[in-house]
Amino acid sequence: MNPTEMNDIRLLTQFSQVLRSAIDASVDQVGIHRGQAMLLCQVAKQDGMTQSELADALSVQGATITNLLKRMEDGGLVVRRRDDEDNRLVRVYVTDEGRQREEAITQQFESLIQKMFAGMCDEDYAAFRRLIGQLMVNLEDNC
Repeated sequence: MNPTEMNDIRLLTQFSQVLRSAIDASVDQVGIHRGQAMLLCQVAKQDGMTQSELADALSVQGATITNLLKRMEDGGLVVRRRDDEDNRLVRVYVTDEGRQREEAITQQFESLIQKMFAGMCDEDYAAFRRLIGQLMVNLEDNC
């Protein structure tokens, strides 16, 4: 690996760490954790998904979803109910409290995006989105 490639890896690692810290700080202001925030946003977007659908949508293990949902249910953010037509399925619904938190998370994320892309033109933002998408596609084969 040449020095430029090593610097690229270092830069991407540092960006990932800074972004994770910024996301954590944003969701901390709403009183939940990063994983819960992403899950809550997904449930609010598509109320009534099954736990396995949520796991697939967020690319996480089913056990991870189960643990997150337990904490979120205890916190009054979501409820789980058996499907009326197929008793084997458990569907997840956002509560009024969960909806309020999701709206606050969305505002926090919008502020974070504005801060992150301050001073960039629309073309730079579009290029960033395209490049990040391509990087993810390229790496998915290795994971």
